[in-house]
Amino acid sequence: MKRNYEAVLAEKIREQQYQVTHRDVPVTIKPIPDCDITGAMDPRLYQNQKKLSLIMKFMPKSLMKFDASPKSIKRLRKMFNSVDSTPMVEEKIEEMAFTVTAEDGYEIPMIRFQQAQPIENSPVLYFIHGGGFFAGSIDVVREALRLFVHETNMIAVSIDYRLAPENPYPIGHKDCYSGLRWLADHVSEWGADPHSIFVAGDSAGGNLTAYCSNRDIEENRQDVCGQILLYPTLNMGGVKDKYTEFSIDRDVKMYKKHESVIRPSIEIFSEMTGGLQEILGTDNVLVPYLTPYMSVSEKMPPTMITSGEHDFLTFESLAYAKKLIDLGVDTTVTLYNGMGHAYIDQIGNFPQAEDCIRDISDFVRKNRK
Repeated sequence: MKRNYEAVLAEKIREQQYQVTHRDVPVTIKPIPDCDITGAMDPRLYQNQKKLSLIMKFMPKSLMKFDASPKSIKRLRKMFNSVDSTPMVEEKIEEMAFTVTAEDGYEIPMIRFQQAQPIENSPVLYFIHGGGFFAGSIDVVREALRLFVHETNMIAVSIDYRLAPENPYPIGHKDCYSGLRWLADHVSEWGADPHSIFVAGDSAGGNLTAYCSNRDIEENRQDVCGQILLYPTLNMGGVKDKYTEFSIDRDVKMYKKHESVIRPSIEIFSEMTGGLQEILGTDNVLVPYLTPYMSVSEKMPPTMITSGEHDFLTFESLAYAKKLIDLGVDTTVTLYNGMGHAYIDQIGNFPQAEDCIRDISDFVRKNRK
């Protein structure tokens, strides 16, 4: 397979990982495979972030404004819709496009990824892309899903749900749940197991994943076999307690070596989190569907959470994990040292992205029915 790094680096991550307790949560720490400096940024990410830091240094403050205006959305979509991965998988992975009918009659585009002959009674990975609810597409996560299929010979599906602000909340959320309902009712036609559907999502897609899990519990359907949350948005409403407490000034200073590069990225995501209410077109994000941290059920399926050491959302991921664990939900948490946000988009560029797909594959194998 093709990589922009030595294959041995992905192996080293797995060989060197270790267990700690962080904020009262058992966490598997994934070290930087070729750097042992505490608090450092992964050298591959550093090159990307260094460019961003330099651009922000000279960028007019007006261009950094985050709002729902057409000009702002167009600018941000250009950034969020970029396909940054490098194709790793050389074998043929079949892609089959289809649509699912939404509650209002809209035909939602979806794609199924599989090899020519998937394993018998295959689990299904239903992946919901991120992008702040206003951007992103299947294209951004395509290589991640191709690699999952290559690793497992299972079936993966992704959805191009409708985006805000043109389609305000709850349209995108309902689209994703419609996709789940359709899969539960139809994957047996593909020879797949309708009882082994795993819902996954990154960033805003993690929020949409939790929404699907919560709706599934409410309707007592038990369609979700497991949920996989990659650096998810779980506390949009800013619920404050001892587990969510965070200070940019205090916590970023832990990483003095690369503070000047780490801080801009954290500040961007902090700003975005505060502006999602306007983007989503709602007066209140302090509801469980948008802020899953508010209401965590003991009926949640086995959950995998992964985040980066330098990701602003890591603190709410750990807080959410703590609630799940206290309720007795089987919860796995991994933290990538030296990583920030959106590393799953960097298949072929970051060894951490490859390792993450392996962890997802292992989680599905372990928890399938």
